[in-house]
Amino acid sequence: AAIVCGQRVASLDLLRSLVREAPRGLKITVYDLVEPDPSDTTCERGAEAARAAGAQAIIGIGGGSSMDAAKAIAAEAVQPGWTVAQDHPGEPAQIDFEPLPVLLAPTTAGTASEVTPFSVITYTKTERKLVLGHPALYARYALLDPLALQTCSETVRVAAGMDALTHAVESCVSKQATDQTRRRALQSIALVAPHLPRVVDDVHDMEAQEQLQLGAMIAGLAFSKSRLGIVHAMALPLSALFGVPHGVANAVLLPFGMDFNAMSDVAGFAAIAAAMGVDTAALDDEQAAAAAVDAVRELATRVGAPRRMSEVGVEREAIPRMAEDAMPSAHIACNPRPIEKSDLIELYTMAF
Repeated sequence: AAIVCGQRVASLDLLRSLVREAPRGLKITVYDLVEPDPSDTTCERGAEAARAAGAQAIIGIGGGSSMDAAKAIAAEAVQPGWTVAQDHPGEPAQIDFEPLPVLLAPTTAGTASEVTPFSVITYTKTERKLVLGHPALYARYALLDPLALQTCSETVRVAAGMDALTHAVESCVSKQATDQTRRRALQSIALVAPHLPRVVDDVHDMEAQEQLQLGAMIAGLAFSKSRLGIVHAMALPLSALFGVPHGVANAVLLPFGMDFNAMSDVAGFAAIAAAMGVDTAALDDEQAAAAAVDAVRELATRVGAPRRMSEVGVEREAIPRMAEDAMPSAHIACNPRPIEKSDLIELYTMAF
């Protein structure tokens, strides 16, 4: 088996003991060069390493970047050149073969990559960040251990938690949502909203860590089917062009995307407000929908998330390019309100 991770995870006793205590007869190699927002070249090199080691399975350990890379490496190891061949915005990934089996173990409570059929890859030549989606990219097993979440810094805990909340909110009001995915999304919000502040305050609050991890995973089950919306479409160029971590980009953009969508699915946003813990008994649906946006803003402030793109290194001059790059995203079609490029430019400007 080949373990795919970043260098920080590779240095942890958690991973070293896993390699040291592997069952007799199992050879484990470690590829620890995964960076935040993994690139196509990283996946190609990881696949080369896996083939050279004779790996029969891939184990991804870490945050969303390591798990996404593990899934792409599992495909690339079987068919060299597969990753770069998927650089086609707005088109589904193509897999007509069986990737190596994958086991994923998250060390963050955010992306839920361990239960989704998506791998988010940054393409170096075209400077695009794309979501590759295909049922063959599902992991064979997912292992959730809240003790592993203690390895995260406060910055990572905030970004991951806001990413999970964004998944749940956008899944709930997606045009592809079903009754089941909405129930899961609302359940996720009800778990993430109260437990994220506790985890930010105390990394050793294991009850909160467990509930937050569960909420993040449930959001993944929901958006695997429903897809997402405007916030995720807008977040991709921030990472591709400026290296903004995915969860940070979502944290900045979520209130603006919610404000844009709120009156397009009033009932959905009213339900989100209730799941956030807002007392909606005396509010009509429009008031409750507006309260959902306020509740998310308040939560973002409470946990210290950045509020503006200018705070995270985005340049105003890039806004037209970012809008152009966001429009082909498959998330655009799932958004509850129709989107034009001019809408994206306006929202980016407001968020700057």
